Amino acid sequence: MLYEILYPVIYLRSFARIRNARPEPQLAQFRSLKSRLRRLDIHALTAISPFAGAWLALHRFERTSAPARPAGASQPIDRIIQTEKGRLAVRFSGDERAKRVLLIHGWNADSSMILPLVTALTQNGFRVIYPDLPGDGASTSKPMSFHEKGRMIARYCAVYGPFDCVIGHSAGGLIAAIALEEGLQAHRLVTICAPQSLTSLLQAYLVQTGAPERLQHVISHAYRRLRRCSPCDAGHSTFARFQDKLLVIHANSDWQVLVEEAYSIVTSAPQAKAMFLDDCNHRSILGHPSLVEGIAAFLGGYPETARWADADAV
Repeated sequence: MLYEILYPVIYLRSFARIRNARPEPQLAQFRSLKSRLRRLDIHALTAISPFAGAWLALHRFERTSAPARPAGASQPIDRIIQTEKGRLAVRFSGDERAKRVLLIHGWNADSSMILPLVTALTQNGFRVIYPDLPGDGASTSKPMSFHEKGRMIARYCAVYGPFDCVIGHSAGGLIAAIALEEGLQAHRLVTICAPQSLTSLLQAYLVQTGAPERLQHVISHAYRRLRRCSPCDAGHSTFARFQDKLLVIHANSDWQVLVEEAYSIVTSAPQAKAMFLDDCNHRSILGHPSLVEGIAAFLGGYPETARWADADAV
């Protein structure tokens, strides 16, 4: 609230000083001041009303998007779909006659992050459809909740299905699960470094942004009231329904979404296959050579060579 109101003042103050300071320190000072002010106002608002503090946290969470990419740095867009809230940019890779995979990137990112996996899947004979999620990359959109993003993917990407598999990286795993619950047709589901539920993702966001600890207990209730659905349901019921048609992949050294999240997913789907990779983290896993081998084996692309971790073992 205070940050949103005072942002123009902060910007003008920083701009007035920029000629007397080097750009790098000035930018760092601006970011530091921005972070402190955002923490201050959410702490102040939570002290007055925890529900109002949770509303502000959700407001900011749902408006977080990937940093703008330099002009010319983005991949060519194959389809632009006009929606009721903006436009959805979709890209394709691979032979149209091959097995179809819908690949969904994570929160605070765009499809450029998953390009290593797009390339690897294409080289292994898959047809990959990979959109920028609403509000990210080339997909301009009004701010919306995760559930709304999942519905948009289900509605507008269905024309490219049915899919042999939907793959979601990070929070894209949750959006994939929501889309499947909204009617998207796919035979299998793969999560890569995904949180177990939207609740755990929201709680991680609160910790990351230095929000008051008491909001950890309020955020789910606020989401349920404001969005008319429970954040606990996003993911859990879908994972349990897919069972042996679910592959859970995680980096053992992931510090952004801890590997314990994968263990929790497998607990809800005991028949699921699980794959834990070393020598990679939350992002570098997308270029790990064993990643595409495991996915291809799971989808029957070639004889299974990956070693699955039994549910009982995790």
